[in-house]
Amino acid sequence: MNESLKFRLLHQYDQLDNLVKGLSENFIQTRHKPDKWSIHENIAHLARYQEIFINRLENIINEEQPNFGRYNADEDDLFENWVQLSIEDIIRKTKEMRNMTVEKTFNLNEQQLNRTGMHPKFGRMNIIEWTEFFLLHETHHFYTIFWLVHENLYEN
Repeated sequence: MNESLKFRLLHQYDQLDNLVKGLSENFIQTRHKPDKWSIHENIAHLARYQEIFINRLENIINEEQPNFGRYNADEDDLFENWVQLSIEDIIRKTKEMRNMTVEKTFNLNEQQLNRTGMHPKFGRMNIIEWTEFFLLHETHHFYTIFWLVHENLYEN
């Protein structure tokens, strides 16, 4: 795994602290567009998706080329468990999971990193590609949070 990917996996989630710093609980909980998630829901989704990612890593390591369906939070009862937590608890628990993810991923050997699982849209991906996909997905939600803050807090 290259150093850039390792660095992002190790440090990227910490950016969330800067994104939500100083925001009120009400602002974080509000759906600023009724048909779109709140900041809180986006962060809960990232927590749940990290659990999904950890499970997928385990499956890739232990099974021959497992097939994964597209993850849909609206069809996932466990997503709601994350939504019910406070933002502080979500972030704390996600950071704990991230440490586990980092430890697990950084300890994989070259053969394990090259094991693959099937994504329904992107096809066969090895663990390095799954990790890149995971981090890009997370970045997308960070952008969404940034956008929600700047469109609704600073433009009013």
